[in-house]
Amino acid sequence: MQILMDIGIIAVAILLIYVGVKILAAPIRGIVKFLLHAGLGILVLILVNIVSGFFNIYVPITWTSVVVSGLAGIPGIALLILLKLLF
Repeated sequence: MQILMDIGIIAVAILLIYVGVKILAAPIRGIVKFLLHAGLGILVLILVNIVSGFFNIYVPITWTSVVVSGLAGIPGIALLILLKLLF
């Protein structure tokens, strides 16, 4: 009888660990995805600044521009360039 209780406790512990890992994995996956997109956004902003240097347009690489380019991608970079041209 004691062996069955031990097996039950082990099964519940494994189930709780599995559920806990699943719950914690989603936010970590989102953070890693955002950091990857932000890194790519920085690279694209650097490339935009190199190319747009011929036209005297410079988009500063700040936290705001990195977040916009990381979250919105190419449309976000186009928006940053448009804002720089307007203001």
